[in-house]
Amino acid sequence: MTAVKICGLTRVEDVRVAVKAGARALGFVFAPSPRRITPEKAQRLLAQVPATVLRIGVFVDQDWRWVRGVAETLHLDRLQFHGSESSAYLRHFHPAACIRALRPVADVVLPKRDPAPEASALLVDAWVPGVAGGTGKLANWKYALALRRFPKTLILSGGLNPANVAEAVRRVRPDMVDVSSGVEIKPGIKSAVKIRAFIRAAHCKA
Repeated sequence: MTAVKICGLTRVEDVRVAVKAGARALGFVFAPSPRRITPEKAQRLLAQVPATVLRIGVFVDQDWRWVRGVAETLHLDRLQFHGSESSAYLRHFHPAACIRALRPVADVVLPKRDPAPEASALLVDAWVPGVAGGTGKLANWKYALALRRFPKTLILSGGLNPANVAEAVRRVRPDMVDVSSGVEIKPGIKSAVKIRAFIRAAHCKA
């Protein structure tokens, strides 16, 4: 069964709904974004997260020492790097903890080599100039499918919502789907109805 990550959480009630609905992972944004939260606020939200759910911090081109400090303080399970972080940057972290976000353009050459050997997971998001993520635009599914050849976790993000996630799961076969704006009322404010509907659809349940 494809796992679900609900990202960009900012409210305790949304965390509780996501956990109860069956989310396998929750994402908390520490980079510039309408969904950005402080480590202090994240600590209050993470208090609602059971050990069975992955705690993922989202970062964009931030000092690796600060990132490591946040990760250790909050006991994050995974670190999602969504900017232009280099291979040298990623090597400051254990590969098992690293998720490398990729934002390929529509006509990109499909990869023949692992684009991020320093990470244990690859996340495919939509390419929107000047915006790191959370745009609601569909990602390049063909590129994501090509990444299946590499023996690591594949996460599909970008423009997913309750209406299209079942098709995404069927066509791309990702290990996990990641949603933020697709289950929101407005940036950072989730809809309980949409969260439940998204998870049901991702699990191919009516």
